[in-house]
Amino acid sequence: MQRCFHRFLVCLPLIAGTTAFAQVSDDFSDGNFNIGTVWTGNDALFTVVDDAGNQRLRSASAGAANYYLSTPSTAVDDAQWELFLDLRFATSAANYADVYLMSSAADLASAVNGYFVRIGGTADRLELFRSTAGAATSLALQSPDGVVNSSTSNPFRLKVTRSATGLFTLLYDDGNTGSYTTAGTVNDATFTSATHFGIRIEQSIAASVVNKHFFDDLNVGLIPVDNTPPALLTATIISATQIDLVFSEPVEQGTAEDENNYNIIPFNSAASVVRDGTNLALAHLTLAIAMQSGNSYTITVDGVADLVGNACVNETAEVTYVVPDVALPGEVVINEIMADPNPVVGLPDAEFVEIFNTTTDKTFELAGWTFTDGGTVATLPTAVLAPGGHAIIVDDATAALFSAFSNVIVVTTFPSLNNDGDPLELKNDAATTIDAVTYALGWYQDAVKDDGGWTLERKDPTASCSTASNWIASNAPAGGTPSAQNSVFAIVPDNTPPSLTSVQVSSATSIVLVFSEPMDAASLVGGTYSITPVIGIASAVPNGGNSVQLNLADALEIGTLYTITVTSVSDCPGNAIGGGNAASFALPEPVAVGDVMINEVLYDPVVGGSDFVELYNRSPKTLSLAGWKLANVTNGSVASPLTITSASFLLLPGEYVLITEDAANTNSLYPQSHADRFIETDMPSYNNGEGSVVLQAPDGTQLDRFDYNDDLHFALVNETEGYSLERISPDRPTSDNTNWQTASDVAGKATPGFQNSQYSPTSEASGEMTIDPAIFSPDNDGFEDVLTIAYRFEQAGFVGNLSVFDIAGREVRKLMENQLLGTDGAISWDGILDDSSKGRMGPYIVVFEVFDLEGNTERYKKTVTLAHKLN
Repeated sequence: MQRCFHRFLVCLPLIAGTTAFAQVSDDFSDGNFNIGTVWTGNDALFTVVDDAGNQRLRSASAGAANYYLSTPSTAVDDAQWELFLDLRFATSAANYADVYLMSSAADLASAVNGYFVRIGGTADRLELFRSTAGAATSLALQSPDGVVNSSTSNPFRLKVTRSATGLFTLLYDDGNTGSYTTAGTVNDATFTSATHFGIRIEQSIAASVVNKHFFDDLNVGLIPVDNTPPALLTATIISATQIDLVFSEPVEQGTAEDENNYNIIPFNSAASVVRDGTNLALAHLTLAIAMQSGNSYTITVDGVADLVGNACVNETAEVTYVVPDVALPGEVVINEIMADPNPVVGLPDAEFVEIFNTTTDKTFELAGWTFTDGGTVATLPTAVLAPGGHAIIVDDATAALFSAFSNVIVVTTFPSLNNDGDPLELKNDAATTIDAVTYALGWYQDAVKDDGGWTLERKDPTASCSTASNWIASNAPAGGTPSAQNSVFAIVPDNTPPSLTSVQVSSATSIVLVFSEPMDAASLVGGTYSITPVIGIASAVPNGGNSVQLNLADALEIGTLYTITVTSVSDCPGNAIGGGNAASFALPEPVAVGDVMINEVLYDPVVGGSDFVELYNRSPKTLSLAGWKLANVTNGSVASPLTITSASFLLLPGEYVLITEDAANTNSLYPQSHADRFIETDMPSYNNGEGSVVLQAPDGTQLDRFDYNDDLHFALVNETEGYSLERISPDRPTSDNTNWQTASDVAGKATPGFQNSQYSPTSEASGEMTIDPAIFSPDNDGFEDVLTIAYRFEQAGFVGNLSVFDIAGREVRKLMENQLLGTDGAISWDGILDDSSKGRMGPYIVVFEVFDLEGNTERYKKTVTLAHKLN
């Protein structure tokens, strides 16, 4: 039994008979066309070549020409002509081949009488012509337009028969599959004699056609004796009450139109049958009862005979009748993307995109649907996508590579997919967007797989939005799962409401709200946005999957802090926003040196980790990071400046922001992080051991510079990997090495996005020297780990020495020696002695000596206590 589904044809091969007598038979296996069967004509413009193991006749004209070869042949009545040909170029009105079945002369370019089949031409088809004194007339016996449709290869087997009464039948095997299609029949007895058979080529100056005409297996002889009954090749549903049946050969009208020769199960019968008036191998079957959508029907044919009386017995075909549904957005999704097939892992070396029907009860007809990358548009042919069905879209040039896969949809203009990302869109035949995906290289989440050979797979095809979190590189051993369930498939219900994560100020009259996940665009347009102090909202425009641009009715004022509250908006699955629906913002002011500083640096991450730099806004201004840059120092010069962000990311007074190359990785290694204050971007290279972090304003002005090295870490931290260096006080210079300390172990070795574990503001000196705290415990637990010594003088110009003595009066640490002092300042001590050991528990004396150039000397002493944890 053969099976044939609506709009999909499945054909059985036609079993050909044996030629009884051959006037012409040449497969060119002797490597020559002048031995055995002798061909004459433009000999110099043809050659015989080895073509993938087959000796074949090939054109050899280097440019524009009209040339031919012919051989004697008188076959006319009950004759059959057969050959293989492959025109490996796009045919046109100036590039085609004519196969002369009957010619009245050897010179096919002369005014011959006879018949020929043209392959190609303007309509890119196979067509029978009559030649009258060299003038061609179409006999309207032809294949459908466009069957000769490839620009690289058009392999065909061609068969033409002519009865003694002049009935021509044209058959062709597109693709050399072994199964012929009948183009139809026509009766013409204008010419009843012939002297030659041959091939004539029309070639233009186009370079693409040079040496691209191939011919083989040319046979001319009598029609084989037909003892084979017609086979039922295909059954195609035309409507609920009509099915077209195609037989392997022309059928006799009386038996073909006898409805008693057809049986349809279940519960149906033939009301009438009409043999096609042009294609005698085609019968139009009309049913007595309309088919029901979703049902399968078996058609059995008995007693239909061919033109010589051979009747078929129990020829069957099965059809499934489906009324296509109208697809809604999300009911068909882009489910898998092969953007970079090389190096090959296990799948074909060709791009493809898989689509998936997410419904359980709808069937879609894809004819007229389009798929695009924003540039090239591919129009899908007739194809049915069943409930829960997968299909892959491929280019016609690479379609043969996917023969092992099911549900392959071949298009003639497949978009060329960018390896690092493209905006893909799938629309139905009414131009409604059914799904859209803008993928990126980072979606692979695998540094090896993003180099090629692996597909991107969608995790949950039922999720309403398609963003990075729903995609990852395939886990399949072959590199992907075309036409099958994805290797990473998982239905993950989303019951978590969205939250408002940040506000970006684009201008005085425009702000952008960024949410924690992709949002429903319609809810963003109709959402409620309240700003205090009061400013009206002129319009809301969705701005990408997780943000909305609000155009304001009035301008923001510099120096005013605003708060916006959002209600009546929801994420893609429909979860309404709950808590976390308010945020503060202000119109940013120009940044100046001293407004913002480098506050924390991780330059030696754990293996697989990412460097990061934290900034702190110590000013009363609202600042925008748009256009700011991070750089390093190479060979003594500031180098490699990279823009942190082009968006108006706001840094409010007293806020922190962390810059990292991999936000997810940093958050996983430091789970206490404030990830809502992260910016993920490319960063300059920061060496382990030592280096420099440089912060620049958009115009290149240096806002801050931190020259780090391992010696700044707490001396008792043996391995600095994974520890950040934290700034102790925002009010002390970045260049003050005592103003930096290793992040505490208790805090998790770093404090990304929030106050440093070693934060210790410099208290205002009361008198000339202040020590805080009086008792400190340098155990790197984040609590009173350092001692801060502050000083203040009424005038400048003092030089100072600062030392620490133990209770026995021995100097154990020199903190400052002959340093020029300002009117105020501070220095810190982490409890480490000059010999790099940790100070013992107990009291210590801090001695601060200052003198000026006039010899005036002052000496200050304070007692402090160094404490340890008790085990």
